[in-house]
Amino acid sequence: MKHAMRESRCVFEEGRHEHGVGIKCGPIRRFSIREGANIPLKGIDSYMFPSKQKSIKSMFSAECAKKVGKAISKFSLFNGIPFNAADSGPYYQSMIDTIAEAGPGIKGPTGYQIGNAYLEEEVQELEVCMNTLKAKWPVYGCTIMCDGWSSRTRKPIINFMVYCDRSMIYLSSIDTTNIPKTADYIFSLMDKIIEEVGEENIVQVVIDNEASFKAAGMLLMEKRKHLFWSPCAAHCIDLMLEDIGNMKHIKENLNQAKMITSFIYNSSKVVNLMKVFTKDIDLLRLGITRFATEFISLQSLIRYEGDLKMMCTTNEWREFNKDRSRKSLRDKVSNLILTDRFWKKAKEVQIIMEPLVKVLKLVDQDKKPTLSIIYEAMDRAKLAIKASVKHWERYWEVIDIRWANQLHRHLHAAVKIGLKEVIKRLEPDLDRQAKAMNE
Repeated sequence: MKHAMRESRCVFEEGRHEHGVGIKCGPIRRFSIREGANIPLKGIDSYMFPSKQKSIKSMFSAECAKKVGKAISKFSLFNGIPFNAADSGPYYQSMIDTIAEAGPGIKGPTGYQIGNAYLEEEVQELEVCMNTLKAKWPVYGCTIMCDGWSSRTRKPIINFMVYCDRSMIYLSSIDTTNIPKTADYIFSLMDKIIEEVGEENIVQVVIDNEASFKAAGMLLMEKRKHLFWSPCAAHCIDLMLEDIGNMKHIKENLNQAKMITSFIYNSSKVVNLMKVFTKDIDLLRLGITRFATEFISLQSLIRYEGDLKMMCTTNEWREFNKDRSRKSLRDKVSNLILTDRFWKKAKEVQIIMEPLVKVLKLVDQDKKPTLSIIYEAMDRAKLAIKASVKHWERYWEVIDIRWANQLHRHLHAAVKIGLKEVIKRLEPDLDRQAKAMNE
């Protein structure tokens, strides 16, 4: 393999291939075959210099699809392109279709062309797209979304985005390093963004549920009489899950589940043993939030209850955990897994939390707007808890407190009970208010 790669990389030397083909590898390097080089047929990577002769039949065959896959894989591996780049957007398949449409022998762009001419064209297309979306703001109204997060270097950043007519565009970012996130500071940031977008184009501003953000939202509504501040629905539902997860009997069960998964994943040998019984499926999977992740992990444990019980009775389980540092904890974990009481409680916790996790997934997805169905979704979640849980009142109380203090807004309830209040705030003209209410 190394010999073939060396012979296929007659790198960075001037000259031409015996068929007159030169391949550039970036804006400054020339990647070509020395003139008159005697290369054996099997000594060169055929995917680096593909044949131009293709039959129409082979273009649609499974063998052809495999060749395309191998060619793309080789390009990705050679250039260190992440594997998930093939799953990260609509342009991957579009690129393949365009190349197939152009036909064999088409010469790809150089790195210089991609970084200059094509980049400029992309910027111009993006500006046209942005202007088209901005033209919709006065027609449909828009939502300003404020999202705080941390970069890979732990830098606190606040992003501002604009959502309108099922499309979202990035507006700006603020680096808040060493800046206290007080209500006045958050309010000043949002006020500038509203001036930039235009107050007359904005229906609502969506921000986090932290105390300073909530206070800033109230200040904003006080100054801007015709727009709404709305809390982040996903954050609010996550806080409901957090409150329920902090109840003593539920917290105890979640901690026991964490002890099981932590013990298993702290040893590569035990992880491999576990995957033998779960058919190579992981117990740990990331969720939308921390508490959603805990629920998903608990759900995975319940799904593989029988497999985990079988694992704990094997000689490999005892052998892999015989060290003094793991032996005592091994016995505790084994007792938990083999005890029906743990599984009974785990299933009760699953029944309580699952309806809320479903609502969290619903409001956090990007496929369709969920503002109009948030009330119905929460009603269904509460009814599901009531139908399945013995002491359902205590969980309803937690949900209702968070709902009343944070998530309930006239704008959310416009379809049910808050339509008049929404119209009064959005439309200052009394005649138009009356007309809208009568429609």
